[in-house]
Amino acid sequence: MNPLMNPQEAAQSLADIRRTQAKAVGSQPWFPTWYMVGVGLFVTGAQLVTEPGTPAVVMAAGGGVLAVGLGALIARLVTSRRMTAHRSVLSAAGMAGFALWLALSIGPALALALWMSTREVAYARTYAALGMSAFMALTGPYVARWISRQMAMKIEKGV
Repeated sequence: MNPLMNPQEAAQSLADIRRTQAKAVGSQPWFPTWYMVGVGLFVTGAQLVTEPGTPAVVMAAGGGVLAVGLGALIARLVTSRRMTAHRSVLSAAGMAGFALWLALSIGPALALALWMSTREVAYARTYAALGMSAFMALTGPYVARWISRQMAMKIEKGV
């Protein structure tokens, strides 16, 4: 048996490896939606406990619960990630899509909070943050899968 590969065998092996890598990367979302929703709910909680008129006991207890919740959220993310793709496979389109999604999550929520605040709606920021969290929950899975597909295509192309 010849230990050396000919160029065609090497090219085929490399193509097989890239297909396997692309399949692995494309098989899971780039980010877990539960994490983004958790961050959104943390923001919602932070808005709630800092809204004018919130009782001091709610501020104190809520702040403590939020701190513990955020720590648990981060710990769960760190311990549950099976695989992370190297940043070299992130595509410009994927990052632009993620940035656009974040802007579409945050921008309208901010505009809604400001608009409701001018109308003196109590807990306006909290309602807006809830809307942001709901938007993230509904659209996040699609964005995360799309980014994974972008990465998988980049791997398969060998870029």
